Amino acid sequence: MKRLTTGFAVIAVAALLTTTAQAGNVTPDVIFGSGNPNGGWTISQSNGVEVGLRGKQRFGPVLPNSGGVYQATPGISSGTAATWNYEFSANVDWDGTSGLTLADVQVMLEIDVDPSAGVSFLGPFDVFSAWTDNAVGTNATGNGGGVIDNANLNLYNVVQNSQNLGWAPIAFDPYADGIYDFRLTVLDANGGTLAQTTAQVVVTPEPSSVVLLGIGMVGLVGFGMRRRKQNQAAA
Repeated sequence: MKRLTTGFAVIAVAALLTTTAQAGNVTPDVIFGSGNPNGGWTISQSNGVEVGLRGKQRFGPVLPNSGGVYQATPGISSGTAATWNYEFSANVDWDGTSGLTLADVQVMLEIDVDPSAGVSFLGPFDVFSAWTDNAVGTNATGNGGGVIDNANLNLYNVVQNSQNLGWAPIAFDPYADGIYDFRLTVLDANGGTLAQTTAQVVVTPEPSSVVLLGIGMVGLVGFGMRRRKQNQAAA
């Protein structure tokens, strides 16, 4: 998994993305990196094409997902990589009805580079133009069984990869809180949309820390109320 090296325009978008896609497993499985779990994907299926996005703890589990919104923690995993990855999957013949291969379509990804509630997309760009290490396969490919073969896309109908904002040439602070949107689209030969899904990663402190802070604040308020009652009783 290498850094994104191709230059793309940044497109300003006024509103946050929303998604009505379902959550679940991608077809056929997670084919990049043996042992990576399936599940937690924000998936859309139409025209015989399945697209999925998710957030995942780097070297760890899938991030908590609520309606296509994933919660990650700030910080560095190693090198310049954030603690979390964004992952994409496109299967252009997931149910055997489209007859398409990866050579028949464009798989386009847009990446939000604005950590605020606003959205500024890097892209859209073709994932095969951006990266040379995508895992490709077919509906028969097992977990971790994808291969790197950009030269023979007519042989495959599945492409997946796991990437990190810390590898992209953008102004990204892995230690800062942020909200990052992603949009994955598969286009036909005429530029028409076959399938599209969106997901969002919200980078905030560790959820347990937030809960503990909340409990602590409640405790302080309760303590203050008890002190006031004691003082009133003593007066």
